Amino acid sequence: MTEKYSMEIKRKINCDVFVAGGGVAGVAAATAAARRGVSVILCESSGILGGQATNGIVTPLSSVQSRSGKKFGGIVDEIIEKTIELSEKYALPDKKGNFYNRIACPEILSYVMLKMCVEAGVKIMFHTELVGIKRKDKKIECAYVFTKSGLFQINADKFIDATGDGALFAEAGEEYALGSEKGVYESLFETGLDSVHYEDNTGVVHALSDTSGLMQPVSIFFVMGGVDYKKASSFNNKRLTYSDLGISKEEFHSLPYFGSVGFEENGDLIPLPQGRILVSEGISDDYAVVNMSRINGINGADADDVNRAETEARLQLMAIVDFLKRYVPGFENSYLVNTGSTLGIRETRRLKGKYILSGKEVIECRHFEDAIAKGSYMIDIHDPRGKNKALGGELKGDFYEIPYGCICAVKNENLFVCGRCISVDHVAHSSTRIQGTCIMTGQAAGTACALSVKNGDVTVSELRQALIEDGVNL
Repeated sequence: MTEKYSMEIKRKINCDVFVAGGGVAGVAAATAAARRGVSVILCESSGILGGQATNGIVTPLSSVQSRSGKKFGGIVDEIIEKTIELSEKYALPDKKGNFYNRIACPEILSYVMLKMCVEAGVKIMFHTELVGIKRKDKKIECAYVFTKSGLFQINADKFIDATGDGALFAEAGEEYALGSEKGVYESLFETGLDSVHYEDNTGVVHALSDTSGLMQPVSIFFVMGGVDYKKASSFNNKRLTYSDLGISKEEFHSLPYFGSVGFEENGDLIPLPQGRILVSEGISDDYAVVNMSRINGINGADADDVNRAETEARLQLMAIVDFLKRYVPGFENSYLVNTGSTLGIRETRRLKGKYILSGKEVIECRHFEDAIAKGSYMIDIHDPRGKNKALGGELKGDFYEIPYGCICAVKNENLFVCGRCISVDHVAHSSTRIQGTCIMTGQAAGTACALSVKNGDVTVSELRQALIEDGVNL
């Protein structure tokens, strides 16, 4: 039985473009639209812009250039250049000239994106949650958001879903995919990526081929200080046995966290949530960003699942810290610095837009006449069903392109989508979800909205020309 609850609308606000979600994609969308002279409101549920790049401490800022090193340009380059300039002064003195595809200080990055939005004239609404929309005649009329001051109604001409979870397009009645499509892993067989991308394990992919609805697991990142990173990183991406680290099985089984979620018995392999050690460079030479928690079977768009995952992943963190300090060379004198303030959700809803980019097209680096963005990150599917590391591997070319239809809704004429929830399949999504690509689709969506507000409509050729004028290397 469902019940209805009414609330008084405290305020009505008008704008040309409404952007839901202040992650890297939403920031790029809002900035691009505002710079073209339209009024923009950006709502963000937290108090910091940047999403997983900042709140989640996902510091490697990847897919910002082709595999051969050609910059993608536009807002991607702008964010990087400004972040480099401030980082070399205030945060990353040891990392000069080594930024591309590497590491970003979350505090600097959040400042850069905030300043970009403010200077462009974006109205930012922090601590604001999207709760619903109103539609009429194949268009969204307004969005309802909940704020510290109650319920607000935001009327707009154009709407952009940059929520990552597709919250806006789901409310608007768009069709979407949730998890893997049946048979989608065939693209890995056809292109020769039918193995875990750090070691051969073809059986895993074939075991997944008859399944559907699988979503990548969720994680929480954290930072350790006092780390000998060079020594520690030599253990990266290896499925370790007890003998590899000189541990007896009996000793490990006596630890208080053995048998808890992620640390269940795993034969001769050390039972870790991801089945491996996975660390990357931090903002100082003795810092390491740790990506080793994992909770499987989570729908990141479901409140109960998210609550369970937040609990279980955070309980894993101290166990992982203890394991690293006890057993992993390079972590002997380490200490916990901070943890991500939000759960890292890799995959939820994906729009079924006017074009659905396939994994095969990404792997083979397909080009399109109506391309509005590029990507270059590997196929990186964290095993949805267990402790195998990741499925996929490197692309077959320099970069792939994303066609305009991937950011266009079908049922709502004034709705665009950018970031993690664009129209791609499960395999393609494992690459397009990366930050650099999200920024590019964000800039494209924001530019498309601004052009259509001013001109009443927008053609692909007009959009591409505008993006090129704004420095995007199409």
